[in-house]
This record gives sequence, structure tokens and C-alpha cells, in this order.
Amino acid sequence: MTEAENLSTNYSDDDLTFFAMVYKNYEATATCLKDLRKQYPSSHVILRSDGDQDPRFPLLASGHRVDFHGEARLFGIENGGAVIERMLELFLKRPTRYLLKIDPDTVIHRRFKYLPVRSGLFGTLQCEVDTPSVQGGCMGFSRDSADQILKSRMLRDVRLKEPAKFINDSPYFFRMADRANRCGLASFDWILPWVAGELGIPLFRFDEVNCGWQQPPPNPEGRYAVSHPRARSK
Repeated sequence: MTEAENLSTNYSDDDLTFFAMVYKNYEATATCLKDLRKQYPSSHVILRSDGDQDPRFPLLASGHRVDFHGEARLFGIENGGAVIERMLELFLKRPTRYLLKIDPDTVIHRRFKYLPVRSGLFGTLQCEVDTPSVQGGCMGFSRDSADQILKSRMLRDVRLKEPAKFINDSPYFFRMADRANRCGLASFDWILPWVAGELGIPLFRFDEVNCGWQQPPPNPEGRYAVSHPRARSK
């Protein structure tokens, strides 16, 4: 299959589910949803509050025709992969061809010109030499890959709760432990590629997305449909 045959320009809003998790970031979420609905007016969107009881979130979700789930805090490392498992459960209750996990400070500039045909996880690749990963600002999943990850039950591996004890098992556990030491949280960026690698699910670059860490990436002439993070207002 050629590179062109790996891409599909034939898709509709109904093929996409967007998922965002929110916690003490109302303003960023409101801006993101406004951008998202401008480009994808009828796609399925899931907003999950990870323990934030801000009463504005349900109203925001209703105003943008978004499925809102106000739930308990799961992001702490003590819960291992539970926060990711919950995302996949919510997606697979009403699955579409693709799941796009986005952060609330992700920018939706325009519609995707195309989407990948092949199965796997896709987005901006990072740390490709030792621990290849899809950057968490915008992570794409084919439906079958999301289903395979959830059914594997690997997100319930007890090692994910104490990754520092298992850094010799995989370089991904070193990455998980470093993040846990810094902020006490689990990591979509490192847990998912570890699971994908164990299951033989490919990770691949999706050139419609440009995501980085902390610094907003350039987007000359609308080159990218999605970027992360959003530049902060001065």
C-alpha cells in the first residue's frame, strides 16, 4: 500500500469522536469547544470532568451539544491506567471510526484534510529512538485499536501504580516514574505506547497534527489542522 492509499479524504463528522478531560481549566475548555464545534458541528464529543465539580462545565457541555460526565478523580498515579481505561470505555459505548483524545488547550484550526486508513495510534511522534510515543495533546486511535487496548486489560496492570519499582521492565516505566515524581499523575503519553508495543499496535505520524510540550508550535498558513498547546494570552 502506498502512502496515498494509507490516507482517506472521504470522512464525515459522524466518523469522529473527540474526548477531552477537564480539571480546573474552564476557560481553556470553553475556547477549545468553541473552536471544535466550528469545524465539526455534529461529531460526537465527550467531556469528562476528572473530579472538578465546577458547575459551569455541565452548562458549557449542554451549550455545545457535548456528552458530559462528572466523575471522580482518576488521574493520580495511585490509580494506574484507570483514567485511560475510563476514556476508552466511554468511547466504546458509542464508537466511531476514530477517537481523537485532545487536551483542553489544544487548538482546532481547521478540518482534517484526510485521516489515516491503517489501524493504530497516530499523531505527533516523540522520543522515537528509545520510547516512541504519540504526544498527548492530540492522540488519534482507530476504533479497533481502542477496543484491543481496552479488552487486553493491560491498563489494570498493577505496575502502573508504582512505575518507579519496575523501571528495569521497560524504558516506558522510567518515563512514567519520572512524570509521577514530578506531578503525581499517570501519563497518556507513556502508558499507551507501552501497552501498544506489548500488543503489537503500531504508532505512526499523522502530519495534520503538530503537538509539543509547553511551547505552542508554529502553524504557518494553516499547515496543521490541530496544534497543542494554545499560546497563552499576554
